[in-house]
Amino acid sequence: MMHTLLVTIRFAAFFLSTLGYVSTAKRYTKVDSKLIWIMVFAGNILVLYFAAYFKLLNLAANVMFGIGLLLFLVELFLYFKYPHGRIPIQLHYLWLAFYGIMLGTTLLSSHLEHYDNFSHWAVIVKFLYTQGRLPGASDTIISFTSYPMGSSLFIYYVTHIVGFQAGIMLFAQFILLFSCMVSMFAVIRDESRALITMMMCTMITIFNYFNIAIRMNNLLVDFLIPMLTIAAISGIYRYRHQIGLMTLHAAMLGAVIGMVKNNGIIFSVIVIGYYAYEIFYNSKTAKAIIKSIISLIVMIAETLIPIMIWNYHVKSTFKASKHEVSVKSYETIFGDKSAHTIHSIIHHYLTSIFSFSSLSTRGIILVNLILLITFFIIRYRIKHKTSALKALIAIDITIILYYVGILLMFLVSMPTAEALQLAGFERYASSIVILALGVTAMVLAREFDASLYEQNIMLRNYRSYKTITTKKTYQYTSMGLIFVATLMALSENNGIRYNEKLYNKTEPYRVENMTGNRMKLNRTRYLIVSTDAADVNSYMTAYVGKYYLFSPNVDAKEFFVMDDDQFVALLKGYDKVVILKRHFTFNAMTQKIYHKKYGPGIYSTKQILDQKTFVKDTNN
Repeated sequence: MMHTLLVTIRFAAFFLSTLGYVSTAKRYTKVDSKLIWIMVFAGNILVLYFAAYFKLLNLAANVMFGIGLLLFLVELFLYFKYPHGRIPIQLHYLWLAFYGIMLGTTLLSSHLEHYDNFSHWAVIVKFLYTQGRLPGASDTIISFTSYPMGSSLFIYYVTHIVGFQAGIMLFAQFILLFSCMVSMFAVIRDESRALITMMMCTMITIFNYFNIAIRMNNLLVDFLIPMLTIAAISGIYRYRHQIGLMTLHAAMLGAVIGMVKNNGIIFSVIVIGYYAYEIFYNSKTAKAIIKSIISLIVMIAETLIPIMIWNYHVKSTFKASKHEVSVKSYETIFGDKSAHTIHSIIHHYLTSIFSFSSLSTRGIILVNLILLITFFIIRYRIKHKTSALKALIAIDITIILYYVGILLMFLVSMPTAEALQLAGFERYASSIVILALGVTAMVLAREFDASLYEQNIMLRNYRSYKTITTKKTYQYTSMGLIFVATLMALSENNGIRYNEKLYNKTEPYRVENMTGNRMKLNRTRYLIVSTDAADVNSYMTAYVGKYYLFSPNVDAKEFFVMDDDQFVALLKGYDKVVILKRHFTFNAMTQKIYHKKYGPGIYSTKQILDQKTFVKDTNN
């Protein structure tokens, strides 16, 4: 109870600190209120990112948090001295509050399960939290040393203020995602139109369907990257007539996207491309074109410099780095593939993307159908001009280029065995599908608004309809979208809760229940004895052990049928043995050699080898 109260107080302090930055920016700048949250979070990431190079991570986090609280107190004073008018509460704000509170509460009580959480994403946050610095060459617990810090720095920041546990990490990432969802509404001209706003809410819940390979109850970034890109595109459109704000917003988000993961640079390029389109679209004079060119150069530099610094850091810090962006490593991996292997990968890839059973393919078809139907209805039924077809062509070209990029990744940077299986294809493809859906939602919002009978926002009211029939159609459609959005939100929440109920049957649960979550980095050599052959063979158990025991020297084994000397030699290679469940073959060997059997626990191998009584290790 005391722990829950403390976490609540710390969360409130974090929120108030963030609110200090948000309120100050709203008071003294022209930043859109729906975009300011993601800009503040992007600012948090960038400050921590550069501070980390100077070994000032914890200091920067504390100072940033403290300044935010001071700003909040100043804004609170100014608010009471110069009170503002009431902010009108729209239906979609209430729905977003429902969605955020529901999923946020669920994630706060969730545990980590996904393989990649334990191979990298949760491990790097734990490392930043406990060590307060970037990993070096000697920190072998970090396997994917070329992965940029990006969102991990924000999650570190939240845990640094609130506390370290799985639910808090998941909630921290959800804050980022939710701020991106809110930013989508910045493209809406008239927020009083329920049809438009609830269409946007419905699309947010549709993301969850195409995000099923990633889901929000893990720290993987394949959903976060397209959401950040959507937020960037929304801001560029919103600030298209304010070149300063547009450049700042695009550069900050573009830089953060590239810092989240190596392939994030693809989405940064998409942001740069759309920024270039908007900035040159309204440049009619030579002076304006020169100004646009300078702005584009500045924006590109600000976007790419952080990731360039990171790549230099990786090359200068680590001799060899897993998934490093390197021509030499790509040549080596590609050279290992024969012509027959390359043909098999391409054939398998094309078969997958043209199969209707592929979730990502169905998503692409959905995007095309929505925009084509929208185009024909507005152009030929309502007889208005529409840019839906132009937007669709741009989206399809982007998807094609991205799919070519995925194929090149399988051929050039992925080991042969994984490439032949198209490992992670749906996860990678879902990112571009989610981006396409997000852009589609924003296009629809603008097209719907431009097609409404009354174009003057000040004149819109309950009578602003062409006929009674169109009014009823509008109202029924809006109510239907509210129902669908709510139903799909509940479905996603129930899905996460259902998975959480099964947590006690997973290998992460068994390891965590046995070892606890150790927070002191150590080099103790552990052997985990597991009865789950699948998780052992996939290295899941070993990675889970490394995370919870916080040691790079953790191995897992399920098969112990061997010679006596081999068994003894195996034990000599470790300091401690972790037995998750009573293990038949392990006990058969210890019974044969030492005349003892052992149940679940953590034991010293020295005592085993000395044939003394096992003593369970209870140190956390």
